[in-house]
Amino acid sequence: MTNEEIKNALFSGCQVEHNGIIYKCVSAIIYRLREGKLLLQAELLDKNCNSVIIADASRVKEVNL
Repeated sequence: MTNEEIKNALFSGCQVEHNGIIYKCVSAIIYRLREGKLLLQAELLDKNCNSVIIADASRVKEVNL
């Protein structure tokens, strides 16, 4: 997902997919500076609301139900 798509997913609370696993929502957006380049990551909340993972935003997809 792009920066705008991740922001829209965060505000809408829609389900997202990463590596074949469906997550409840994007719970945060993380910007990191690595070697002079901006890295966009998403914090994804699991369906049970027990844990989160940090994923590269480009590998996250919106789930269309």
